[in-house]
Amino acid sequence: MIDTDDWRMQGQHYLREELLRYRAYVPRKKGLERDHCEFCWKPFRTVVIEGVVGEGFVTEDSRWICEPCYEDFKVIFDWRLET
Repeated sequence: MIDTDDWRMQGQHYLREELLRYRAYVPRKKGLERDHCEFCWKPFRTVVIEGVVGEGFVTEDSRWICEPCYEDFKVIFDWRLET
């Protein structure tokens, strides 16, 4: 279990009990790939290169969470997964 003093915890209370979907990354606007993990700030991109993420968990309002952060915080945030 992750400690609530983890450096990645920066007031993301807005993500509590969110419905998440696991998806390949798609930018909000075509050509503007500016999304990042809401916790660790790792960038999401459609072309995967070292240091970026190509898929992860996304909320209905297009907030992205990488797999490691999902695993670390899923219990604390009580996320629901789309089935």
